[in-house]
Amino acid sequence: MIVFVFLVAIACALLVTPAVVRVVTSRGVYGHVRAGTDPDAPRVPRLGGVAVCLATTAALAAATVIPGGMHPEGTPPDAFLLGVLLAGWIIFGAGLLDDLYDLRPTTKLLAQCLAAVVAYGVGFRIEEVSFGGVSLQVGVLSLALTLLWIVAVVNAFNLIDGLDGLATGIGLVALGSTFVVAWMLGNTEVAIVCAALGGALLGFLRYNFRPARIFLGDSGSQFVGFMVAVLSVHGSTKSATAVLAAVPLLVLALPLLDTLLSILRRWLRGKPVFGADEHHLHHRLMAVGLTHVRAVVLLYVLAAALAVLGVVLAFGPPATVTATALGGAAVTIALLLFAIKRLGYHEFVEAGAVVTSGMRRVRQSIRDQIHARDVAQVLARAESLVHLQAILQDNAGALGLLYATVCRESSAEGSRSQLPAEVAARAWKLDWPVEMDSTDPCILRLWADAPDDLGMLTADRTARVLAAAVRDWMAGPPAKPRAHTDPHTAPHGVATPSGASAAA
Repeated sequence: MIVFVFLVAIACALLVTPAVVRVVTSRGVYGHVRAGTDPDAPRVPRLGGVAVCLATTAALAAATVIPGGMHPEGTPPDAFLLGVLLAGWIIFGAGLLDDLYDLRPTTKLLAQCLAAVVAYGVGFRIEEVSFGGVSLQVGVLSLALTLLWIVAVVNAFNLIDGLDGLATGIGLVALGSTFVVAWMLGNTEVAIVCAALGGALLGFLRYNFRPARIFLGDSGSQFVGFMVAVLSVHGSTKSATAVLAAVPLLVLALPLLDTLLSILRRWLRGKPVFGADEHHLHHRLMAVGLTHVRAVVLLYVLAAALAVLGVVLAFGPPATVTATALGGAAVTIALLLFAIKRLGYHEFVEAGAVVTSGMRRVRQSIRDQIHARDVAQVLARAESLVHLQAILQDNAGALGLLYATVCRESSAEGSRSQLPAEVAARAWKLDWPVEMDSTDPCILRLWADAPDDLGMLTADRTARVLAAAVRDWMAGPPAKPRAHTDPHTAPHGVATPSGASAAA
């Protein structure tokens, strides 16, 4: 039966695809032009989803009507498969309208959610996730997780459909791996649907590989993405509800990774996450010198390697699973980091540099605030205003400041001319009042060299801490004599002036 369905799907695709090409080109129905498309390039119709959807449906219909087919002994057709196929047609119809009229992103998203809800209603539900022998019940999150999975995979296939034959080949790899897993777990009906859709894609690839005579379009990529999303999970169901999570995640790792990178890139650039650009993995591979065909074949190989890894993790012995998971994760991270730099994803390079630098600056800012608290404790024991000024000046550098003192607002003390010449031009002054009941109040005067917002915020917080300490000192009782209190005693790392004294 599997061989029969596979051959029927191939034959239908080989017959229907050129017919669709002839009809749409004769009528000039090519579909809307995508952003970034070369206006001088030959027009290629984007309605390949019609051929793939028809070939898949015809193969499954043939399997249900012949004696001894998918439902032997007169049993009725599986409501789940019929419901999934109905949902697939819903998403195909929305994609076809998008190919012809360019629907708004929100409209496409609603159609995808509707198809996901239909699939959920007929029994496709992610209720228990299993990995490495550990199972997790998702409970009330089942509907949300199911919708998220379907919508994510559908859009992943839509985004990766950027080179001739790429999405079609990735779909074949995913279906092949899903077929193997479903067959090993006894999910025969899923294996038959995989054979039907796989045969349709293989026949379609004859006209979709470079130079392509027809593209999948949104109708095809979304239909394939939806069916693969459902089949990869349903075919990996080991018991009534437990899904082997490694299989669908790794089978579809490449398109999902490309989608995640696209969302992050656009967010970092401040562009709409659903917009189009020319920075997907396949575009970057061609930008670094790979030919069209080589880029596609390389992505085929990567997708196949990840799919094989998923099968090994699902069925291998525990020791093999652990070693494979750790080794695969290390290799994947290394390749990802190398690819980000080699393929020119400057967004992530700059983001990494900013995060690393920001962590260092934040740590330094925390250190400055801790030191400011320590200095505030020493200021409380100052024996005179001169002593207090000396403590501030001795600790200015440790606090990340250029200069610090206490003076009258009208005073020329702490002017820009007293700063080092190399920083005087860019330094900025912060005067913080510590005495309000005077026409010429006493202020805490700080100079800082803060090149960014974090540095300015740190200096401002430092000023608040020191100003509060100075204000308390001025409002408090006179300090005890030096014989009873040593003003040089300070927390570790806080400088106290050796030359300051109560007499001074």
